Amino acid sequence: MHRLSSSLRTRSAAETLKYAMEIAPRLGITRVTDTTWLDRIGIPVYASIRPAAATGSLCVNAGKGLHDIEAKIGAYMESIEFAYAEFNDSKIPIIRSSPAEILASYNGRIDFVDLCPLMDRTILAEELMMAVCARDLLDTNEVLLPAELIFIPFHSELNRKVFGQSSNGLCSGNTTDEAIVHGLCELMERDVQAFNFIYDRSALVDLDCLSPEVTSLIRKIKNAGLIISIRHTESSFGFAYFQAFLMEAHPESPISIAIGSGLHLIKEVALVRAICEAAQSRLSHIHGGRDDLIERAKYFERLGRPIELQAIYQLRNDAQSPTKRISYSTINDSSKDIRSIADALGLIIRRLQAYGLKSICFLPLTPNNSPIQVVRVVVPSLESFDPSLKRIGPRLGKYVSDTK
Repeated sequence: MHRLSSSLRTRSAAETLKYAMEIAPRLGITRVTDTTWLDRIGIPVYASIRPAAATGSLCVNAGKGLHDIEAKIGAYMESIEFAYAEFNDSKIPIIRSSPAEILASYNGRIDFVDLCPLMDRTILAEELMMAVCARDLLDTNEVLLPAELIFIPFHSELNRKVFGQSSNGLCSGNTTDEAIVHGLCELMERDVQAFNFIYDRSALVDLDCLSPEVTSLIRKIKNAGLIISIRHTESSFGFAYFQAFLMEAHPESPISIAIGSGLHLIKEVALVRAICEAAQSRLSHIHGGRDDLIERAKYFERLGRPIELQAIYQLRNDAQSPTKRISYSTINDSSKDIRSIADALGLIIRRLQAYGLKSICFLPLTPNNSPIQVVRVVVPSLESFDPSLKRIGPRLGKYVSDTK
């Protein structure tokens, strides 16, 4: 196993990049470029360009990391993921099914609402729903998943959205297991975020006992004249979760605040991911190539600048609130338990099972012999609510009721 600053790999960074670059041209990825220089921080961020991406997918993807090669790998891998997730070019068979049939494939282990449909959707047990066959890490039998949870974008004759479009759980790696580790960390990260959107339980982190690598990241941010705030939220699974906020000194600057998140078994990896993602968020706005930024701009255009500024001031205040505090040195770290990708995957599975989750589904989107594996991971009962995609399952629903 190779531990990089922001991920675990079965191959070295150089080998991983080599295979990603070999695959990229076949998928229409025409260029991966260094965008770091567009901002003044200096944390590596790269952008990948896929001009022929399907409508509803992304033409521009990004990657970040402590080192240039990691950011370059990230840009390639994310673009490869989105290419394989497109429904129109997929070789994966689609089945005409129904919610009742999908549910029956789990033999009573889950309820259909555990898949977290959009709020206020009425779902009939026997209505037509397109599905795919997937595998379950906790059961030897195949299970069915709604195709809408797999493909980006997904178009069908039904033209009805039950779950909405999200890339949560879309992941890649040198092996299927490596990809699943990345995907599960992302799904747990989004689960923590979903609960924080309802009621923010985070604590301001006192950054004691940092490694030289993390110290160098923070120094770059401060030398650029930015304010950094790190917050931690205790997750249901015992893994470290951080949010990083990078703020301009003046609240009304064009990119007043940028946010990044990270959850990982190794707390330093989680922290590096959060900080680098915040830097990537800034550069995505500066670069202007991300298709998904347009909706945010349109949203605040409709509401007006005063409302946008009110939201910015509130977010900056929340990011720096000292009401709750925690020292970095006291936060859980599982690095001593991990010597291989198999160790990492096994630990995640045990934690999810201990929390009471009954199914961990995955579907490889790439051929078995591909040197880079793209996988879609779906874990029933993990929440993925955010303000732009109001999906909600029983756990979050109960949380909302209990916190009223």
